[in-house]
Amino acid sequence: MVKKYILPDGEEIDVSKIESIGELKSVRSKEFRSLGYWYFTILFKDGKSEEIQAGYYYSEWGNVKMELQIIRGEIIQLFNNFEFV
Repeated sequence: MVKKYILPDGEEIDVSKIESIGELKSVRSKEFRSLGYWYFTILFKDGKSEEIQAGYYYSEWGNVKMELQIIRGEIIQLFNNFEFV
């Protein structure tokens, strides 16, 4: 059984192949107004990994964080549901 999650950019993630999902983290430039990004990493059973990320400018970091938290939460929920099937 294959369960897929479709990211906002259209990329599909096969939840059945996920080993673990990392914590949400932020990387930002040392300059106050420069671009940074939020990300989390998905580790797959075959040893590959994928970083899911979204860039932000300083003034919008909170909105971008919330969007990625929602995506990560939805993937975790699918993953947890898949594990018990």
